[in-house]
Amino acid sequence: MLGWKPALPVVFMDLLKGFFGPWIAMRMCESQVAAGGADYSHWVPLVAGILVILGHSFTCFAGFRGGKGVLAALGVFLALCPITALSAFGVWIVLTASTKYVSVGSIGACVALGVFAVMGYLKLPFPPDDINLGLMITCLLVAVFVIVKHKSNIRRLLNGTENGFGSKRKKAKA
Repeated sequence: MLGWKPALPVVFMDLLKGFFGPWIAMRMCESQVAAGGADYSHWVPLVAGILVILGHSFTCFAGFRGGKGVLAALGVFLALCPITALSAFGVWIVLTASTKYVSVGSIGACVALGVFAVMGYLKLPFPPDDINLGLMITCLLVAVFVIVKHKSNIRRLLNGTENGFGSKRKKAKA
């Protein structure tokens, strides 16, 4: 690991990558509707977001082995349901700070994203984002996908070999 300073541009780029896919799709759909075309605005941004996350997680530039999709997903949902995404990010901050494990924060944020999406779909007072059925299902599918991508982290957490903030690299038990 190179540390947090070299990681900042990567974090920023992953967020932007996730954000701009669905954001551009939303703008294109708005333009099409304004011009009298068909309204695909409910599903095209969702598909764009899913494709961004899959492209991040299975990038052809690294032998179809990419990241776990956490930051790309955060960017996607900042574009699609910003308050829900920021609330899940808040859960990530609390869990990561309290446990010193980024993986625990990421998994917890995914669970929170799913719960908040269902709450939004049910029109509960929080979160105030307008979450339709397609967006709720997308949030749930992406949350499950990202948690599954953390399988090796979960295994290391259970074995006590996961590396946390400020810790030296742990070796797997024989």
